[in-house]
Amino acid sequence: MTVKLAPKQAIIALDLDSLDEVSKIISLLNKDLFRLKVGKQLFTSEGPKAIEMLSDLGFEVFLDLKLHDIPNTVSKALKNIHDLGVWMTNIHLMGGKEMISESVEVIKNSKNEMILIGVSVLTSLDKINLSEIGFHKSAEDLVIDLAALGKDCGVDGVVCSINDVSAIKSSFGGDFITVTPGVRMSQANEDQKRSGSIYDAIKFGSDYVVIGRELTKADNPAEVIKKLEALIN
Repeated sequence: MTVKLAPKQAIIALDLDSLDEVSKIISLLNKDLFRLKVGKQLFTSEGPKAIEMLSDLGFEVFLDLKLHDIPNTVSKALKNIHDLGVWMTNIHLMGGKEMISESVEVIKNSKNEMILIGVSVLTSLDKINLSEIGFHKSAEDLVIDLAALGKDCGVDGVVCSINDVSAIKSSFGGDFITVTPGVRMSQANEDQKRSGSIYDAIKFGSDYVVIGRELTKADNPAEVIKKLEALIN
């Protein structure tokens, strides 16, 4: 089966330390084909100016901070994130019903649209890791439970592993967004235990695929981008 990406379905994770490094990567990217992800590494190094620079260049930005705190703190942080003009951001669903519901209300009461997704179970965690922190369900079952909580509270979708996409879509409908991190052009991976290839992600129906170090740490990033562009309709 031939697999294809839609324009902007691929999100490039800018897990870098400086805007100089970022500039080298984004100079190779077409804003009409790719979105960008700013996570804790870049945001703690460069702050909101990273978002401003990328937005000024016409890129849509996913701010990936996985907010997880008391409801009031998360709500205030979300208001600030909204003011940055990002396309999408996330909260951790383990923050509980009150935190999630108040987060959704912040977005509903904001004048500009922003997608809010929930982090379910980190793809770096497997059953052994979960048992070490007191969870005795499988990662797959816990993902479904957390996704159900998020859906009930009104989030737009979830961050999940490739292997969870089909179950989430069948349980919560095709409109419930799935974002799959740690996706690679090859089957190899480093610390994403429940991840896979971009081909699997597309086949299983992931709405957005996040590609990071395979591109940003590549000896020839332009070659990786060329391969990605070849998959885009």
